[in-house]
Amino acid sequence: MAIDAPGVARLRAEAIRAWSDALGDSTACALTKSGRSFPAAKFHEGRVAALGEMLRGLRDDPSPSRISELITTLRESWEGRQQPRADGGGEWASYRAGGLEALRELGLTDAEES
Repeated sequence: MAIDAPGVARLRAEAIRAWSDALGDSTACALTKSGRSFPAAKFHEGRVAALGEMLRGLRDDPSPSRISELITTLRESWEGRQQPRADGGGEWASYRAGGLEALRELGLTDAEES
């Protein structure tokens, strides 16, 4: 099954639902302000962010070649991202891991068609 823009949108919607489920009756802002660590929510937030970047990158050109190119570009970008603050270790690692997993899954789906 080749991935296309509507497929990316569906995956992002699934990631949003998983993020919401992980947050329960709280919000990301409330969790951050409380000082509690919630890596599962950050993981799903990272998935949502990476898939959102993918969708934005496909607005002008959703062709299969652009999809493959963008998967590679975004994966390299996410792999190279560094933790922005010294105190965000676990949260940042979970966020980054979620984004990378979403992009890897897109790459695997895309490769299945090739």
